[in-house]
Amino acid sequence: MKRLLSNLNLFAAVILALIVVQLLNFIALRNPIRADWSQQKYYKLSSKTEELLHLLDRPVKVFVLFKKTNTLYPEIEHLLQEYTYASRNIEVEWIDPDRDISRTEKLSRKYGLSKSQVLIFEMDGKSKVVEEADIADYKLLEGGRESVLSAFRGEQVFSSAIQGLWQGKTPVVYFLVGHGEGRVTDFDQISGYSKLASIIFRDNIEPKELVLTKDKAIPEDAAALVVPGPTKRLDPAEIGMIDDYLNKGGRILFLLDALKETGLEPMLRRWGVVLRRDFVLDPENTLKGSDVSVRVYYEHPITSRLVNSGFVRFFLPRSVEPLEKQSQNDLNEDRPTVSPLLITSKKSWSETQVDQSTAKFDPDTADRKGPITLAVAVERGATKNMLDVQIRPTRMVIFGDADFVSNGALSGADQDMFMSALNWLIGREKLMSIAPKPLEEVRLVLTERELSRYFLFDVLLIPLFAVVWGVLIWFRRRK
Repeated sequence: MKRLLSNLNLFAAVILALIVVQLLNFIALRNPIRADWSQQKYYKLSSKTEELLHLLDRPVKVFVLFKKTNTLYPEIEHLLQEYTYASRNIEVEWIDPDRDISRTEKLSRKYGLSKSQVLIFEMDGKSKVVEEADIADYKLLEGGRESVLSAFRGEQVFSSAIQGLWQGKTPVVYFLVGHGEGRVTDFDQISGYSKLASIIFRDNIEPKELVLTKDKAIPEDAAALVVPGPTKRLDPAEIGMIDDYLNKGGRILFLLDALKETGLEPMLRRWGVVLRRDFVLDPENTLKGSDVSVRVYYEHPITSRLVNSGFVRFFLPRSVEPLEKQSQNDLNEDRPTVSPLLITSKKSWSETQVDQSTAKFDPDTADRKGPITLAVAVERGATKNMLDVQIRPTRMVIFGDADFVSNGALSGADQDMFMSALNWLIGREKLMSIAPKPLEEVRLVLTERELSRYFLFDVLLIPLFAVVWGVLIWFRRRK
């Protein structure tokens, strides 16, 4: 009888333990807690995406048409898990194109797909298709016969797709051409801007080229205008159109190289920005002598999220600084606010003797000792026109270099800076550009002796110890 009660007690304890485990699983399922303890924080969402998902107020359906054997499948799976955890408005459906053929064909007809290995984001009847090439960068191994995944752009592309559907309209950004500017249609590996165009498009912004004529002003649908490094002077009529666009609440991003006279200097001076005929050198932050690596950012909405992005590398930049002295007539509520963005080190200087073969700081000339400002943001508050209708504030960003976003120079930090500036101009402060996450290859290199030692310990000694210990316990119980 005593043994029966003991067994019943043991049975009841096991049943209660199972009930407790099930209750804990139920609570954990309803209240999940996730944490990324990895060193690289590879799958952790950026604060930009978290803000977007927090503001998201409508459901987004994501269809994933990827084979499980695809290299990107685990990357996409882990990333979308973070999205669904961060927002209940994200719903994901996984479709294997090889197995669920009928579902794949139905989606292909509905969204006009010509191939699989895509993701479809849908909200309120609108959709955005993301292809495999949009979210991955590959590099060739030695020999050039095999390629491996080098960077994953999933978060950047997914968040941009969600934001574009949420906003409902794709902003158009025009790039001025006709004066020797860099062109977004130029695929030259050094001077072209095609990489920048691709990044802008992935951020759900449509880039277009613009030629100003007497009969063609800046289009009304322009979310912003980019002036990408003109090498020739602009016509006074064109400058007048640009100035008129700014006075009506326009948004412009200027990329202005050193030693190039564009005719924009007087107009920008009226807006509180000084462009000197100089170039800036910084021996403390250079790789080849003429480039400047900027590591110090002023506090501004454009730079507030770029502290950990690394340095922006300019190539023979010019100084771009706020106008120091303002007349009493300029001290009014409608005066533009000019905010520095990027600053060089104290060992830098502004070189004004541009015709000399060697550059050296000379205090007896117009050379100025650092720190030197290389970029500024300009904002003028809302104004009212004659009909007392309020228009949006004017915004400008001026960089003292145009080469840092060319195909031959564009890197992660350069991309972050440009896209953050562009998003600030068009009023998308909540989601600045998200740089792709590089994949770090971790290798464990062992010698033959170390391999033999680990084989002996892991494959032979540990299993042998377990067997011997089990035999000893068996003999003891037999006794």
